[in-house]
Amino acid sequence: MRTNYEPSEREQFWENKNVFVRLVCLPSFMGFGRVTTLPKTSSQSCISVHTFTIVRVEEMPLKFLLLVGLFFVVTDVIAQESVKQLQKSTRQESPWAWACRNGRGCVKVAKDSPVEEGDNLDNPTLAGCKLTCNAESTLWPKPRSIISLSKTLVSFHPTDIRINRISAPTTKVKSLTNEAIQVLRSVIRKSIPNTQRGRNQTAKEPQRPHINIQVSIVSGDERLEMATDESYNLHVETIFATAATPASPRSTTSVSITATSFFGARHGIETLSQIMAWDDTLGAMIMLTDANISDSPAFVHRGLLVDTSRNYVSVPVIKKIIDAMSYDKLNVFHWHLTDTHSFPFVSTREPRLSLYGAYSSAKVYRPEDIKELVHYATVRGVKIVPEFDAPAHVGSGWEWGERAGMGQLALCVNKEPWTTYCVEPPCGILNPVNDNIYSVLSNIYQDMRDLFVSDIFHMGGDEVNFACWNETAEIIDWLKTQGRTDKSKEDFLYLWTYFQNRSLAEVDKAYDNKQPIVLWTSGLTEDGHADKYLDKSRYIIQIWTTGTDESIAQLYRQGFKLIMSNYDAWYFDCGYGQWVGDGPNNWCSPYIGWQKVYENSPSKLIVNFNETYNPRQILGGEAAIWSEQVDSTTIEGKLWPRSSALAERLWTDPDTTWRAAEHRFNHHRERLVQRGIQADALQPEWCHQNDGYCFLESN
Repeated sequence: MRTNYEPSEREQFWENKNVFVRLVCLPSFMGFGRVTTLPKTSSQSCISVHTFTIVRVEEMPLKFLLLVGLFFVVTDVIAQESVKQLQKSTRQESPWAWACRNGRGCVKVAKDSPVEEGDNLDNPTLAGCKLTCNAESTLWPKPRSIISLSKTLVSFHPTDIRINRISAPTTKVKSLTNEAIQVLRSVIRKSIPNTQRGRNQTAKEPQRPHINIQVSIVSGDERLEMATDESYNLHVETIFATAATPASPRSTTSVSITATSFFGARHGIETLSQIMAWDDTLGAMIMLTDANISDSPAFVHRGLLVDTSRNYVSVPVIKKIIDAMSYDKLNVFHWHLTDTHSFPFVSTREPRLSLYGAYSSAKVYRPEDIKELVHYATVRGVKIVPEFDAPAHVGSGWEWGERAGMGQLALCVNKEPWTTYCVEPPCGILNPVNDNIYSVLSNIYQDMRDLFVSDIFHMGGDEVNFACWNETAEIIDWLKTQGRTDKSKEDFLYLWTYFQNRSLAEVDKAYDNKQPIVLWTSGLTEDGHADKYLDKSRYIIQIWTTGTDESIAQLYRQGFKLIMSNYDAWYFDCGYGQWVGDGPNNWCSPYIGWQKVYENSPSKLIVNFNETYNPRQILGGEAAIWSEQVDSTTIEGKLWPRSSALAERLWTDPDTTWRAAEHRFNHHRERLVQRGIQADALQPEWCHQNDGYCFLESN
């Protein structure tokens, strides 16, 4: 019996710009295969699909099948070697080189053109020029102290990397460091184009170095906390072999990373990866021969808020976000896990919340998902901080209270008109006078304690609308028992504070300590209310007003520690179309470009209020991506590369403006894409290849 067969896509493969078609033919009269490899030329069409006949295996003798199989193996090897030789003979040398112009940037120049004054062609490939031209190389964020970076390069293959020694006080820290090294290897593999992976096309063997890495860590801390020392020292030194001998066949590049904590060492490993690059022209990895860097962050809290309630974000995409954060040395993933729209957090103690509140059974975060993410983030130097927002921003998931005999847990759920009762549909607010709410909250807090490894807890606390409480008889009756009958703003602030204090007591029971609590700026913090209702020794206030709002200065003078997220610079969902009407823009438009993100300095915000900057009070900042118009398919491009601008501001807090960082920023965006992050484009690629030529002076 014979049958027709269509070759799969694997019957043709593409190498660089030469197309080779491999046809496997099995003529019925011969009974064995013939392999033909044809180069595509200008006069020859690519043959994409061919039909031929094959003989069913069960009709063929075993010996005959073995002979056919051997024939295929031999001819396939011969064909692939022919392809490689043909590639080498047909590859054309590029007429272009890159000159380091006046030590400021790399510019594309013709190899046969005269060298202009101020041009340096010592490292004439694009990758080589980028690594050596700028004083900060291609490092992002810029280290706070670069002692020296060489202008010379050495080529290597990923297999040349050896881990000489990891010195750490505990097995756990050593294990984390080994995992971080594996991340480094993965990043290097991602740097190599698919067509080049697995090949050894480096420079001549004697010029390739052994790259020996040694990591030394002092502390046994496995948790990233605000008090963690994230500093590191990176020392790279290359000793070139004068001649290749059997005893000493190669040069040696020694890499030493020393740090107090694992998290500092991990940052050092990331910096090491950024003084390496794939060089297309050489067909090899290259790196700086020598470097000496001493580095530490300007702020302890460098974060991103990701909202996964309004639209679900999948676990694999969250991992990619954490990957990109690690490339930027951002260290806090602030997880806005639940809201009024959905309750995707699967609570072991209160499973009805996600049963009622998740969009579907597939759009949830189970305990095993969260544990995996927490470890994944730790290896990459990131702490996951959960936020359970209350008493507002609840709704979906809380509808079961009366069915369970627990009364109304949430009030005004999905009540209309929504504009009266909340800031966006659907509405909902917790019922502070129902004692059962606190047992449910206690269970949620205990579940979060079991899953997350964080030294701070975010309790939300923003956008509380009093209209619903004002219309609820149960609330009004309770206020009367407290001697409050006016239904005034002060009465409802009293109720809100009652809820906050009781909720805080449940958090303290769950965590068995009094760890810092984060709250958003809100009615409890404005108009001088904060020092009346909140204990500054317990609460950190996260700012989401504008950067010029007077409440920032008030909170600062009252002694509260602050995390900056002023929406006019660090809200990344701003500038898109309206989603609840026909307006052209959403509430916080316009769109915020990376330049404004970069210029937003927490320290300068304080100085602008004529206050003396106290670094102990300004912990750092976060950019926020609220997900009304964001999901797994769009979030990466809305976060990056703008989050990288945030990262350098919070790591380095440079005195210079975005203009001084533009060339490195463009290159870092290219690196993010190379590593698999779907970062938004900044400019035409021509601008990346010609530093300084895509700049317009503003009037």
